[in-house]
Amino acid sequence: MPTVRRLLAALCALALLAGTVAPAAIGASSDSPGTATPSKKKGKRCKKGFKPKTVTKKGKKTKVCRKAKQPAPKPGPQPGPRGIFDAPGQKLEGEAAKPFLEKYLLNSTFTDCPTGWPTCGGFEDRYSHTADSTFYKCWLRPTSGSDVKSVGEYRVDNARVEPDGSWIFNETVYWYGNFATFEWQVAANGVVNGAYQSASSGEPPEKIGPLQYVSGARDCSY
Repeated sequence: MPTVRRLLAALCALALLAGTVAPAAIGASSDSPGTATPSKKKGKRCKKGFKPKTVTKKGKKTKVCRKAKQPAPKPGPQPGPRGIFDAPGQKLEGEAAKPFLEKYLLNSTFTDCPTGWPTCGGFEDRYSHTADSTFYKCWLRPTSGSDVKSVGEYRVDNARVEPDGSWIFNETVYWYGNFATFEWQVAANGVVNGAYQSASSGEPPEKIGPLQYVSGARDCSY
């Protein structure tokens, strides 16, 4: 009997303890500000390529989806001015340069008056190469008596074409029983500078130019 009473007393004590602790625990979980989980406010979601923007409609602010501005592309390297000759992309010499010269040198003119005499005040210095190896040196002036008109046969030596389409060559011209040598440098944009020396004069080379490359050979007629 004492054992039963002690058991009942222990059960009553446990029940009283449970009734005292449980409400306190419940109150701590519901009232403590440190344990509450704040609610997250969801903003307006837009599809890819759009972003939310706040606008005012009828006096009320609301969010709408507007197309996002794309950043301007960064400018890449700009190409330089294109030359008037096909740029081979590599150096050409000897036989390798022959097709280039056949395309641009044969049937061409170097002149300080690209529009042709008499548009430059009646003066023009003109040097022409034909496809049949005829060379024309023409200094045309306002009066025909002061012109210089020479015709010969030319041969090309030491030609070199640069990767950008500029080229250089030497040539020997045979005319009137004598030889003359020319050296020409043609830039990618067609500007020509040269030098001339007569084999019989013994004088130092004479500078020529700047001239302009023009397609098509022209003789010494006006």
